[in-house]
Amino acid sequence: MAINCPQHNMELNRRSFLLAAAAVPLYAGPPVTFGNEDIKLLDAICNQIIPADDTPGASAAGVVYYIDKQLAGPLKRFRPTYDKGLAEFRAKGYLAMSFEQQTTFLKSIEKGELAGFFSTVVEHTMQGFYGSPEHGGNLDEASWKMLGITGVMGGHKH
Repeated sequence: MAINCPQHNMELNRRSFLLAAAAVPLYAGPPVTFGNEDIKLLDAICNQIIPADDTPGASAAGVVYYIDKQLAGPLKRFRPTYDKGLAEFRAKGYLAMSFEQQTTFLKSIEKGELAGFFSTVVEHTMQGFYGSPEHGGNLDEASWKMLGITGVMGGHKH
């Protein structure tokens, strides 16, 4: 059975419709758990973990949206950790720091009270960067493309 799509001047059969739908990330915002200020702060932290270079970093891959979405669902037990950690980072003026100052700050907390929060963010950043786009991160398959794994969501084998 074919589906006529006059808006795009094309006809889709069931298989191509499902493949096209699978290629679209299911979530890229707006935030559902955090306000915009916390999103900016968390995004800055994630960018320290996976900064952009010649390939997309955490921001371009939508990692912050993965974390935000998952904290509203399967990772909700970590919400108090995020609330406390983000409040501490905000109190330290993290967003006003330069990228280099942020790096130094993160190195300074490796063994302190904020170490648990930061290690949690590192783990969730990795999940959001390398995981399936259907869970909210890895927008446009950014990390998979970097690794040379393409077309996974589009139904092609790598």
